[in-house]
Amino acid sequence: MSESSTRTASQIDIGNVNIGNFQVGSISGTKYNDFNANGLPDPGEVPIPNWQLYLDLNNNDQPEFNEPSTLTNPQGNYIFANLPPGTYQVREVQQPNFRQTTPNPAPITITSGTNAGNINFGNNFNAGTIAGTKFNDINNNSSRDPGEQGLANWQIYLDLNRNNRLDGGEPVTLTNVEGNYAFVNIPAETYLVREVQQPGFIQTTPDPGPVNVTSNATVNNINFGNLFFVGSISGVKFNDLNANSVRDATDPPLTNWQIYLDLNGNGSVDPGEPTTITNPQGNYTFANVSPGRYLVREVQQPGWVQTTPNPGPIDITGNTNAVGVNFGNNFPTGSISGFKFNDLNANGVNEPTEPRVGNWPIYLDFNNNGSLDPGEPSTLTNPEGNFSFINLPQATYVVREVPQPGFRQTTPNPTPLTVGNGTNATNLSFGNVLVTGTISGVKFNDFNANGRLDPGEPPIANSTIYIDLNNNSSLDPGEASTLSDVQGNYSFRNVPVGSYVIREVPPPGFILTTPPTVVVVSADIQASSIDVVTGEAEGRSAKSLKGDPLTDANSYAGTPAGNMGTDSLLLSQGRDTYQISKFLSDGFFANLGSIPNFGQQNVGVEPNAQVGNFVNTNELNNGAIAHLFVPMGARDF
Repeated sequence: MSESSTRTASQIDIGNVNIGNFQVGSISGTKYNDFNANGLPDPGEVPIPNWQLYLDLNNNDQPEFNEPSTLTNPQGNYIFANLPPGTYQVREVQQPNFRQTTPNPAPITITSGTNAGNINFGNNFNAGTIAGTKFNDINNNSSRDPGEQGLANWQIYLDLNRNNRLDGGEPVTLTNVEGNYAFVNIPAETYLVREVQQPGFIQTTPDPGPVNVTSNATVNNINFGNLFFVGSISGVKFNDLNANSVRDATDPPLTNWQIYLDLNGNGSVDPGEPTTITNPQGNYTFANVSPGRYLVREVQQPGWVQTTPNPGPIDITGNTNAVGVNFGNNFPTGSISGFKFNDLNANGVNEPTEPRVGNWPIYLDFNNNGSLDPGEPSTLTNPEGNFSFINLPQATYVVREVPQPGFRQTTPNPTPLTVGNGTNATNLSFGNVLVTGTISGVKFNDFNANGRLDPGEPPIANSTIYIDLNNNSSLDPGEASTLSDVQGNYSFRNVPVGSYVIREVPPPGFILTTPPTVVVVSADIQASSIDVVTGEAEGRSAKSLKGDPLTDANSYAGTPAGNMGTDSLLLSQGRDTYQISKFLSDGFFANLGSIPNFGQQNVGVEPNAQVGNFVNTNELNNGAIAHLFVPMGARDF
């Protein structure tokens, strides 16, 4: 049996059964704001919390993911506890605008029970502030005086590369509403502060010299003064109607007229010279004009003559606004004017009682063909009957009127007129008279029913005769009517030119033996008495009817011209009057609703009235009555 290797207490004493332990160590310290940058924590210097410190195990001066790190607490303290034996280097992570004022701690060896304390880090806030004001140096004295306002929204920048322009990456800020600016927490360094110029301003203060920013320092009053050095030139372009070189109250503006600054003084607009156009009120402005001396000129337009002298030289200095630099021009033309009147007595002379006529076309007959053609100037007489053609170039003109249906011209056409260069032809007159006729006839008892008035056939009195305007064979409201007198006579006086259907309201117990009569009242047919039944003219010329407003001039004596718009005609037995415009139905009869300025015309009926100016066309047996009418409407006027 072999010998056992197990020793028992009874056999041998056992020693060297040792148990070893290592007491872990620690490293601790404080992070503080070293205001005076002396590297020592002096009274009053405050701790800095939340600052990262680490153990730089590989000694590369930057924290790695596996290297222990910690943050300072609110009292600025930090600690690395439970450190095994070894040599350690403690470092801090730098923060912007701070500089470390204490040297990096030497390597720290941790042995059993070692607690290395007061491993402190001092830092100094190594940044400062540059501040100043941007102001409007109104008096250009390079200093800010009372009353000089700040300028807002100006760019101020730190010219890091010192090239006098703002480049990408260079700090820049805008002045506030009071004109103040500031660069805060900028590292301690020497800087050049500059401004970005704005159009129309010049800098009145010199560029600030280098600004040295030290730790926690604020450098104030880095100010910039500027002056708005540009000015403006403005004025009005006007039509100098009387060519007196002064803008009078009645001189209108001229729009779209070119005004320019004649930089080289050669009297013409050249490429590169500032130009502008007058607005609808004739105004023009050259804004943001740099200091200097300027000549303002206009570009002449054909046919116009400048009536104001060219403005003298204009000196623009800082904030100068030259106003009232005006240009007057006159178009050396002539005018033609006159009036249109209602020649009531048709004598070709405008008498005091004869009213003027509005809305009547007057034109310049360029080709002298007696009609208004496209391109020929035309105008309408105004409510007072006046017309005018203004700004006519020098030439000879033929003035004519556009004839209106139912009227004839009583004045001769004006002779050709030469106008221009200030020549004005005035008081041309056109007189017209309204052409009317009378429709009359006899209502008789046709004993033999042959449709003719034979000897011995008696009249029928008190029979209603009417003008059937709408041709519906019945007397409607507004249609003129009359009663035959004891001799059977009836009449409609002062009937305007047109076509009419005459009908009767059959008396009880009678039948009509004559067909309805179509009557054409025409301005081209001499007044005569025509038998409504036979259609045969009796050859009697119409004579003036006493009291007839259209044929008896005496009836207007003492009547003001302004009251002549309505011709009221005498009615028998006090019967009503009727507007001519209501006589006529659209499509069949002439519509006088557009007769210029003649107002209400009235048709009257009177026993034994004079027959005149009509034609009887008894053609009802040949076709429908509507086919016999010539339609006339407002467009025909």
